Amino acid sequence: MTLGKNFRLPGDVRPLRYSAHLAPDLANGKFEGRMELEVRLEKPRREIHLHAIDLHLERARARPSLRASVTADAESETVTLQFDSELPAGTHVLDIAWSGKFSPGLRGLYRAGPVAVTQFEAADARRVFPCFDEPAFKARWVIQLVGLPETTALSNGAPSRKQEPDGKFTVQFAETPPLSSYLIAICVGDLASSPPTKVRNYEVRTWAVPQKQALTAFGQEVATSVLPLLEDYFGQPYAYGKVDQVGVPDFEAGAMENAGCITYREVALLLDPKTAPLNIQKRVAEVITHELSHQWFGNLVTMVWWDDLWLNEAFATWMAYKIVDQWKPDWRVWMDFEVGKGAALHLDALKSSHPIRAEIKNAEEAGEAFDAITYEKGGAILRMIEGYLGEASFRDGIRLYMQKHREKNATADDLWGALAQASGQPILELANGWIRQTGYPLLRIEEQQGKLKLSQRRFFADPLAQPEATRWLVPVVLRLGGREASKEQRVMLEGPEQVIDPAAPFDWVLGNVGARGFYRTVYDEEMLRRLLAALPELQPEERMGLISDQWALVRANATPLTGFLHLLAGLRAEEDHVVLDEVVGRLGYLEHRGVADQDRAAFHLWVRNLFAGAGADLGWEAREGEGDERRLRRAAVLRALTLVARDPQSVEEAVERYRRHVSKHPHPLDPNLLDVVVAAAARSADAGRFEELKRLAATELDPAAKRRYLHALAMVEHQELTGAAVALALDAFVPMQDFASYLGALLANRATREAAWALMRTRWDEVRKKGDSPMILRRMVEALGSLPERRHLAEVEKFLGEHPLEAARQAVAQTLERLRIDVALRERLIPELAAFLRVS
Repeated sequence: MTLGKNFRLPGDVRPLRYSAHLAPDLANGKFEGRMELEVRLEKPRREIHLHAIDLHLERARARPSLRASVTADAESETVTLQFDSELPAGTHVLDIAWSGKFSPGLRGLYRAGPVAVTQFEAADARRVFPCFDEPAFKARWVIQLVGLPETTALSNGAPSRKQEPDGKFTVQFAETPPLSSYLIAICVGDLASSPPTKVRNYEVRTWAVPQKQALTAFGQEVATSVLPLLEDYFGQPYAYGKVDQVGVPDFEAGAMENAGCITYREVALLLDPKTAPLNIQKRVAEVITHELSHQWFGNLVTMVWWDDLWLNEAFATWMAYKIVDQWKPDWRVWMDFEVGKGAALHLDALKSSHPIRAEIKNAEEAGEAFDAITYEKGGAILRMIEGYLGEASFRDGIRLYMQKHREKNATADDLWGALAQASGQPILELANGWIRQTGYPLLRIEEQQGKLKLSQRRFFADPLAQPEATRWLVPVVLRLGGREASKEQRVMLEGPEQVIDPAAPFDWVLGNVGARGFYRTVYDEEMLRRLLAALPELQPEERMGLISDQWALVRANATPLTGFLHLLAGLRAEEDHVVLDEVVGRLGYLEHRGVADQDRAAFHLWVRNLFAGAGADLGWEAREGEGDERRLRRAAVLRALTLVARDPQSVEEAVERYRRHVSKHPHPLDPNLLDVVVAAAARSADAGRFEELKRLAATELDPAAKRRYLHALAMVEHQELTGAAVALALDAFVPMQDFASYLGALLANRATREAAWALMRTRWDEVRKKGDSPMILRRMVEALGSLPERRHLAEVEKFLGEHPLEAARQAVAQTLERLRIDVALRERLIPELAAFLRVS
């Protein structure tokens, strides 16, 4: 009888200590293991359940000699040890031996070029060890690797190495503090590290394959800089004895926070700061700090079950920006946080979204929770609550939470209890309303006889969605400005609507000060007119929030496109590069799917006229001593002119600068312009340049540059190259980790779209095999959202209906809903934009 897919381990058997010996056969892709597993039984038992997938258990007994039969259950991914007689309550040692094979995908134990590496989150430790593979079952781990060649071996504890008489090596790793199984890591292979750096009382190293060792210094600097800041914030010393950061050549996620042995996709760890664009440097710093934050929030204190995954990921998302901002305030990383929050607002406006704290029934469902709701929305809600409680009270609550639950498991209510105790504020209702409900409010602000009326309703991107009665406790911060010095007014909106007396006379009102609230804002027509007239008085993040909100209202058919285009035109001289990027991004969307082919030239001309003045002022060359802000503004303007407006002079200049860049011209290109010039060169590529891009993608050592050249191959527009670009997708030339993003680039390219979609349908078995990991599968499904037309929608609905994807049900539902909305939006935008262009 099967235990069922939703089987959960019983709580009366708990692991205390794993002593595991693993012999990986690197040449043949298999391994053997044996383990002494110390467990505690709260009551007598004759059977014990462990998780295991594709493991052959050759021996199972309780010390000293009580044998057990082994029954495997594929649906629950378990093995049941049935003992010859009952085990009494108390502590026992299980003696288990098994064998298995390396995984073909990017989970379990797998090969990534010259390295064998593990990836266990959410529930893949069971592919290597028979274990209690749920986060609530924390235990100490001692791992020994045997029969190794002379190579690097890393795990969670500090290594001790000895050579055996046969010339092979045994590496014993120090015992860990209590850890959940998903946080265990093993890396074996040809790796080289940065010089070790002492941080307080532990060493930090950053590792890469030997030819990329020179790219480890930046990641090492980030880690050694932010670790003391994290220790100080949490009021707790780092717990795991050492920090190894490992760049893995093929890796499904961005990074994985394994305790003391953090693994990264190479592009998220390795770079040369002299040649890397600033956005890449900031992204790498944010990812590293995110993973290091987990060493406390997630590793030291761990969720009980995957429904509280957000506790790990939302906190690490918020914390990374907070700490990087403390380390590098000139980077203004909170503006980058707003970009991620925008993606979460976009996703959470769908009917098919999910609460931050979602019901998770099994490990497969847990894999679908790694999305913008869990990370970015969760981080935004934490930031909103910090703003409500104050920084000091919030930090004191976090420290109390860490003290109470150190080396244990905890739930969301444990966090709210600690924050309430530290702050004296009753936040449980406020917090749970935001994490347990799907969606967010649209806050409407109206002026009525000198008073302000605030009202809320759930916001949907779909104009046809039926209204819902969902309500939130909304901590609203208003700014009243115009007649005197601006004044802020705080309001807790508790019901559907509320009328308030303004705290001061005003000409205009901003409804989301600092863009800290996780909601959209809509104003009555006159209030919006006055607010737009005051745009220069708003902070950059507030201008960015206003653009984002107005675009969301266009998508929801709540405001006409014309007003939004006038807003964008009014920001042509914007001096903040992040706001400018938001403007260019919206124009790029319109160029991609909002304009008919016969109107495209007129749209290009309109965009060109918007940015021609700024382009002439900024030029292509950086001035002596020029700051980052001007460089990044130049990149945004040239992206608009070159890639959105397709201005012939800009395109020609970009291609010439690409040629000089790849020929190692002595006058280097500003790294912040690399994305623009490589994309422009790819679009106009002939066969020779296509082969050149392939060679660069194959030989480039810098991971970001390698990825840039790889994705450029999917941007070609000459008809004779599109077939080759599409065929590459299933070639080993495109690594598994980049497969979904490469497909996404093909589907977003008008020249390759139809061939790429045909490839997915006609060679689905091969596509599915190459995308055989939960995260890559979801990204592949999401990439279908780039298809623009109603016929594509019908084809995608039919195809996904005929090829159900159990591991990506949520991604399928969200992609289909988004595609329906975008197809209908396109059909509305095309005539509206055409009419606008005729009179502009």
